[in-house]
Amino acid sequence: MNSKDFSTTALPEQADFVRLKVKDLFNDSNSHTTDQIYAKAKELGLELCQAQDGPHYRFHYTDQPIGEWVLIGMKQISDADGRPGVFDLSRDVRGLELFNGWAYPDDEWDFAGRFVFRLSKYES
Repeated sequence: MNSKDFSTTALPEQADFVRLKVKDLFNDSNSHTTDQIYAKAKELGLELCQAQDGPHYRFHYTDQPIGEWVLIGMKQISDADGRPGVFDLSRDVRGLELFNGWAYPDDEWDFAGRFVFRLSKYES
């Protein structure tokens, strides 16, 4: 969150999220790249999360099972060394955690990998 690329919106907004496994997006047991996952989510009508969604999602996802990790599907933010990252939420015996997980465009995620995306807002 110390990155110059991390920003928040001035006004609060309501957002709905969906948490999916890679196999839910592709209906197979293959690995898929970050870019493929993002493209498939968009094809299905989902949106990338905003950077601020990661900390907010962590705050509200208090019943996360021990051993589970979830990546926030968002535009990557470069860390101090220039590596692209996204928010990574996990829970272990120490408790709930929020940290930066590397997510290069061509990184491959197996079928059990979990991502959070925004549900699209539709005008009525």
